[in-house]
Formats: sequence, C-alpha cells, structure tokens
Amino acid sequence: MKTKTLITAHSGCENTPPNSRAFLEAAFAAGCDMLEIDLNRAGDLLYLSHDRADPADCLSFEDFLDLLAPHPDLRVNCDMKEAGCCGMVMRAANRRGMARQIVFTGSAHAEEEEIRAAGGEFWYGIWDPADFETAVASCLKTGAKIINLESKIVTPETKARLDGLGLGFSCWTIDKEPEMRRLLSLGIHNITTRRPCLAMRIREEIQG
Repeated sequence: MKTKTLITAHSGCENTPPNSRAFLEAAFAAGCDMLEIDLNRAGDLLYLSHDRADPADCLSFEDFLDLLAPHPDLRVNCDMKEAGCCGMVMRAANRRGMARQIVFTGSAHAEEEEIRAAGGEFWYGIWDPADFETAVASCLKTGAKIINLESKIVTPETKARLDGLGLGFSCWTIDKEPEMRRLLSLGIHNITTRRPCLAMRIREEIQG
C-alpha cells in the first residue's frame, strides 16, 4: 500500500498565535502527522519563538515536550533558528524517550551527523532552487532522505527523479487549496501548512 503524504501543522496553524499553547492545541486537534515549531536559545534554555525574544514570554522546549508526551505518534519538525542547538534538543528528547519523534530543519546542516547519532532525523532545507542539485548530492552522500523546500520546483519529473534515488520532497508553506491538491495528487512525502484541517480532508479525498 502506498504511503500517504504527511501533513505537518505549521506554527500558528488555524489562526492561532505562532509557537503558542493555542497553536499546539489546534495541531493536536487537527489529527495531523507532524507539527512544526521554531526554536531559539538563551544560554542553556531552549524556547519556542521564530525570532529572538524574552524566554519568559515564550513556551520553553521542556514545557513543550510535556505537552507533546500524550501524543507519542506525533512527530515534530524543529525549525532551528540558531545553529549549534541540535544536541540540546536531542538530549532533552532522549531523556524522555522521544528521540524518534524529532526531525530537524532550518539552521541544522552542520549538525547532521550529531542528529543522526542521537536518533533524530535531518531534512535538507533549501531556499534557492539553484541549490537543488547540491541538496540531492548531499542527501546521497550523507543518507538524508528528504529535501525541504518551496513547492515551485516540484513537478512530476523532479518527483520521479527523487523517487528513483530513494529521496522525497517536503514542501512549505502550502495554504492554498489548488496547490495542496496538486502536491497531494503527486504524492510527495510531506506538506507543511497553516491549514492542516483542510489538508487532512483533501488528503482523505485524494489518497484515501
């Protein structure tokens, strides 16, 4: 049976404040496969925020893991906003037996080996389509399986090429229904969206 496209709830999904408890509650309720959080650091403290902020005003990563604990099948895309923090994330996750739920994107390229050794997963992110071939070559060299990027480079031809190499596409941030339908019809690995409820309904319609 063909694997369904994963649906990831982007931080701030369903019109909630990004990286907030309300966002997490909406993502949990949507029944999606993954959720995305933004991680920053202040000294030894990891906190959820897209930009640097006062950690006292933000949800800590430890508190986030407490909220995640009742959802052992839900994976987490940790979009790293600062390099050098992946080891801290994996140590916290491993203390709770949650390492298999962690996926890294963002500023994590230099820590790929450490992530894999600690039981996490790394998705190779690119922002410029000109970097696509570099991403493919890096994945084939290191064993990363997913390229995380904007959807404009995804076509039946590029999808078939990655399939043949044992790689997959993850696309962000897909909020418009026509593009959701196109990517779900192609059967890419993951869609990250601020509208996970809609994406889940369309996935059921297209993929069963």
